[in-house]
Amino acid sequence: KDIMAKRMQDAKYLTYMYFIKSNDGKTIHISGLRTDTPFVTGQKVKKGEVLGQAHYCYKKIPKSSICLTIEKGGKPDDPMTPFGLKATFIPPVKQKPKAVLTRAEATADYRQMASSIKEIYPSLEDFMTEEEYDTFVEDEIAKIPGKITLKEFAYLIMNFNRKIHDSHMWFNYGIPLGNDGTISPMLFARVDDKVRIIVTTDEYKAYTGREITHINGKHVDSLCMEIAPRTSMIYDAQVESVLEQELASPYTNHLYYEGDKEALKANKATLTFSDGEELAVPLMSLNQNTISLFDRNSMENWLISQYLVYRKGNWETMKSNDSTAYMRLNNFELMETEVDSMLVFLELVEKKGYKNLIIDLRGNPGGNPDVVYKLVDALMDEPIKREGGYMKVNMQTIKSPTLNYPSGTTIFEDYKEIPGRKGFYKISKPNENAPSDTIKALYTGRVYVLINANSASASTEFAGIMKRNARGYVIGRETKTAYHTMNALKFAEIGLPNSHFKCHIPMVRIVSDEFVSEDFPYGRGVIPHLTIPFTYEEMTSNGEMIYNKALELIRDGIYIEEPKESIEAEDNSYNSLLYIAIGTLLVLIPLYFRLKKRK
Repeated sequence: KDIMAKRMQDAKYLTYMYFIKSNDGKTIHISGLRTDTPFVTGQKVKKGEVLGQAHYCYKKIPKSSICLTIEKGGKPDDPMTPFGLKATFIPPVKQKPKAVLTRAEATADYRQMASSIKEIYPSLEDFMTEEEYDTFVEDEIAKIPGKITLKEFAYLIMNFNRKIHDSHMWFNYGIPLGNDGTISPMLFARVDDKVRIIVTTDEYKAYTGREITHINGKHVDSLCMEIAPRTSMIYDAQVESVLEQELASPYTNHLYYEGDKEALKANKATLTFSDGEELAVPLMSLNQNTISLFDRNSMENWLISQYLVYRKGNWETMKSNDSTAYMRLNNFELMETEVDSMLVFLELVEKKGYKNLIIDLRGNPGGNPDVVYKLVDALMDEPIKREGGYMKVNMQTIKSPTLNYPSGTTIFEDYKEIPGRKGFYKISKPNENAPSDTIKALYTGRVYVLINANSASASTEFAGIMKRNARGYVIGRETKTAYHTMNALKFAEIGLPNSHFKCHIPMVRIVSDEFVSEDFPYGRGVIPHLTIPFTYEEMTSNGEMIYNKALELIRDGIYIEEPKESIEAEDNSYNSLLYIAIGTLLVLIPLYFRLKKRK
């Protein structure tokens, strides 16, 4: 409060901001209110309920006032007529970008993007040196022809994004990308180190499960190497699971044909199967009618195995069996009322004596780290194991023109320079996020954490804490976000003036743990205790191989290996044996001499 008051020069401008979702789909933003009974996120309000008293909404308005905006579907809406006021609201008109850019326009956009990322993005050195970056940028700009379509320019930007890849950095192109408009009646995936047909139209149903070795005469291994850089995968550091998932995805099928322009032009492809059979397959136009030709259940099973398309709210619970409770967190953007309900659920699970708890984070893209630590607190009552940790930014004052920060805005004034190191830093305090001494775990039973290649950001952090502290048995596939470091917390939104593309750039490098081991290799995501690779069986069944494996482990009583006895314990064991040996000798020696004397 004192810090905020200092920034605003006057504490009277420190007020509440409310975000209210109405039943008609609108979101109302109100700032400038004071109240003695603050609301919590997720709390329902009724017509006529008092939210607070009008105070001061902005430091340049000296009179008591509030600031109100309304939006619907993410777009600004009229905030005046609901109050019976004459509207002066002018709806925004979306500007249509040019279909084709000149070389000068595309170059200007590319340079703005590249220079902004160089200034803002705090982990560029993870991928290349500054000199290598400059060379790469110039080489890419040299590829821009005299005129370039928006789609072609988007592919050039995508090439950049694959080179500087980060699960927290993405681009919004605002135009359709991806498939060139064709689809094969036989969809396949690279799985079990083979390319196999997963789902077909009725006409080709007999080919389901068959292995493909060549497409248009080219071996599938070579094709996979060619298309890997052209997939839409964005991941952290050296994470490996995302590429495996992308090559097993139905969304990449069209890439296998793109290299053969003649085949595309003729709308056909020749598939060669492992038994030598060749089959000419007509390519179909991609539309809703052609999609409906594929078996819906088979397609859903395929997608569930990778993405988990079924979601019911932010979180859900169920009973897996008499000894096991289940909780799926679809994201960590839980409202306070939802967090409270989650904690009540954990208390209930403990009270009812459930020995096992499955926490499912498959497909969880992350969210609020505060929710992560509230869940950690509910499961642990000891300090979190960590070594080091810090946050780093490139600059304190931003120079690049952004959509969310005016140029020249000072953002990171509390970050300090460290002699001999680039950037500005905030060093983490030991056990900064450790549970309070007065907090005891709400649930003390065994915990099994499920993850996959779409478990990112906050879900990676939670899974990493559980594994690092031996508090949860982690099952599934390597997470999308790296364990040791991620770039998040604050973001700059860059708008490119000619293409109207937008770039979402993370500004803060967060190093949460500097501990590196065989189980926690640097640059990788959280690697499970038990890795479940993609298999043909999983894709063609109900897609719940990871969940079913957790139940199997629970049934067999398999959990985290017990830690080895400490050195002190081993020394005590050794000493005990030594004492026994000495005692035996003390008994035997007099007996020996007594017997000798008798002889």
